[in-house]
Amino acid sequence: MPKFEQIDLLDSLERIMQSHTKHYQSDFDIDREILTDAAQKAVAEDRRYLWMARSSGTWCLRERDTFIKDSREHNTWCFYGEQSSDKILAYAVEITGMENGKVMGNLYPLDYEKHFQHVRDSSLPSGTVKLVYEHGEQIQKAGQPIHPEKETPFGKFLRFENVPNDPEKLDSLLYEERRSRAAMRPGSIEKHIERLTGRTRKPSIRSQLKAEPEKKQPVKPATRSKNNDLEV
Repeated sequence: MPKFEQIDLLDSLERIMQSHTKHYQSDFDIDREILTDAAQKAVAEDRRYLWMARSSGTWCLRERDTFIKDSREHNTWCFYGEQSSDKILAYAVEITGMENGKVMGNLYPLDYEKHFQHVRDSSLPSGTVKLVYEHGEQIQKAGQPIHPEKETPFGKFLRFENVPNDPEKLDSLLYEERRSRAAMRPGSIEKHIERLTGRTRKPSIRSQLKAEPEKKQPVKPATRSKNNDLEV
């Protein structure tokens, strides 16, 4: 399968979603917010996601978390392969930054059936859970209940993330994921979406004007102005 590099991610994903998702298309509003927020992150792994479109909704999950067993992301990604016969369009998303207000990056199509099995078989067990607050972090054992309302000296609770027993092994696993995607041949996102929709996207008016050969203007006959000067 081809990869699509330095594209407008939100525009491309929305069009893919519209070609496949018949119900709960508003799920993509959440995806849009997630990816726009991720584009501002400094850490590279916070800009890598797995995205899926189903007939009834979408999911956008941080890739790192998907490879940790018992995490919400892992369970969600694998659920549809284990419990559903729904056709899934799946992609790895890599955000490279913002350009003219657009979230830019690379998109890698995935064979969902093979990929979910790969995730299921290669994921690492969760050892601890990191609780992230406005002004600090706390660590607790995996499986313990999380109490976001509990008062702490670290301020407002923001999120939690699972941490594997062997973080270095997870880093190696994610490196291999990136390496295998880098080997994919470059392709055209427009042709990819055309195959999904069966429709060709019309070029913009501006691009149509650029493509048209410049027409020579007919020569106007000279006329006289009020002051009797010749005008052309």
